[in-house]
Amino acid sequence: MNRGILGLIGAAALLSSCNVTVTTPADNSSTTLSLDAISSYTSQYKLLTSTQDQNGNTLAAGTPIICDNLNTRLDVGVSWTGGLQQIGIRFKGALTGTTTNTSVFGDRYSTPDYSGNGTASITIRPGLAPLKVSSGISAQAIVVTPINTVNVKGYTYVQAFGKDSNGNYSNVVQSVTDIPVADCS
Repeated sequence: MNRGILGLIGAAALLSSCNVTVTTPADNSSTTLSLDAISSYTSQYKLLTSTQDQNGNTLAAGTPIICDNLNTRLDVGVSWTGGLQQIGIRFKGALTGTTTNTSVFGDRYSTPDYSGNGTASITIRPGLAPLKVSSGISAQAIVVTPINTVNVKGYTYVQAFGKDSNGNYSNVVQSVTDIPVADCS
């Protein structure tokens, strides 16, 4: 089994299998690769205690978050059908619907991965600009850091898409739930 898989994002709850499919990022659509779902995500940071967001909504203790003022590692589980040669990720604002201008791609693999699922890691620097993408299934679990104080700024969705061996793009899948983005201390 090819262990080179993804380069993505995510946060600690297991998501439902339903997804939102959005438009392909390019005109050259793949007929041999389809992303099925973002199946899970884990964040390096989680809330130690319950807190309220900017709208007065309560976020439960243990909620995974992206710390907008700190580097944040995210692990994202993705499933697909066909041969995955390379994976790309981006973010979409929950309120604005705006997607990030830059898509981050993981390493291009020497042969397509037909395993159908895997976990990818990405480190996001402050301001949600991707810092580093790691490809492949990771045997090492993410180390979760409890956060005491947060100022929730908003929410974002993770989107993933792939490339096949001919450089054609798959469909785009989106996380079912959004991830809180906050300044943390």
